[in-house]
Amino acid sequence: MSGRSTVKQFVLGLLCCLAVIFSPDVRGQDQKNLENDLRNVYEHKLLSLRNPYFGSKLKFDSAGKLISRAVAGPWSTCGMLQVEKLALDAGHLEIDGKRVILALRSLESDKHPPLPLNSQVVPLVTEDQVRIFIEMSASDVSQANKTLSQIFQGGQLLERVAAYWKPKTADLKAFRISTPNAVVAELEGNRPVYLVNPGVVKPPQASHAPDPTYTDTARRDKVEGTTVLLVVVNENGSPEVLEIVRGLGEGLDTQALATVAGWRFKPAMKNGQPVAVLINVEVNFHLQ
Repeated sequence: MSGRSTVKQFVLGLLCCLAVIFSPDVRGQDQKNLENDLRNVYEHKLLSLRNPYFGSKLKFDSAGKLISRAVAGPWSTCGMLQVEKLALDAGHLEIDGKRVILALRSLESDKHPPLPLNSQVVPLVTEDQVRIFIEMSASDVSQANKTLSQIFQGGQLLERVAAYWKPKTADLKAFRISTPNAVVAELEGNRPVYLVNPGVVKPPQASHAPDPTYTDTARRDKVEGTTVLLVVVNENGSPEVLEIVRGLGEGLDTQALATVAGWRFKPAMKNGQPVAVLINVEVNFHLQ
């Protein structure tokens, strides 16, 4: 896979999200001014949760502790969001955005093209909406900064994305023939990824696999067919990195990625232990 050129604006957006410093004179700053300051810093930026969770609605207290029910998941598929709007109301801050997942290939999308950078993986903005509620005093700026820094991770996102996926080969077909039992790649934390090999590595089994939804343009144009993905299912049974192998366009490929990112599997097994594996997944789109 070839590298991608760095986009200056994207890099700046990644690194500046939590670098804001407010005036210490908080008593004279009303709620609207504080809201505008927060919007200037966070809207249209890529934010990274310190602790990623599945789910479209997350609620945190003023100390940055999760107080809603949610299940922890991979940072690569449920730890990032692209902020669309921010609103400060009496007692809480609301952040609305779209989920961002890591993909192994740059894709063209009608409304939301991938965010490019010099890496094997790219953050891809999906259509999945994410809403975050944070309990917060409307006038306490220092507490706002403290709370947000407990929930979101500042800086170093570019480096983390670039280092998340480390492939051992660019030719999976040849690798499968020559070294079928070897590690094909590593995930963040030096976690090995294998290929499914009968008798050595048992494949994962899907336990929760909802169908994707159609985009308006694909439904209008009556597009049908199958999108083929290359998916890393980790040792916990969650998809962690995805790639389009064969696509349909009309926004359906991004829908397939976002849908499969939320699937659950019984993990692959090697020597009686759960392991991460790289598999092909077919996502069918058929009009009813």
